[in-house]
Amino acid sequence: MKEPFAKPPFFDHEKLVASQRSIEFVAWSTDLLDPIPSKLSVCDQLDRASTSVPLNIAEGNGKYTPYCIST
Repeated sequence: MKEPFAKPPFFDHEKLVASQRSIEFVAWSTDLLDPIPSKLSVCDQLDRASTSVPLNIAEGNGKYTPYCIST
């Protein structure tokens, strides 16, 4: 399997395997949705859901609280 990042990661979340796999999933689901008419609600729903996964990983990785740091 090819690496999704040719250069060193710029952000911390890009180092996470989960983040890398979620980007691969977005690409896979986009290819899957290409032949499906975009007017179908399932197309929009899967597009929004697949895009939210890497965004949520990035957001969660960027949050630090005193509790997280002390444990």
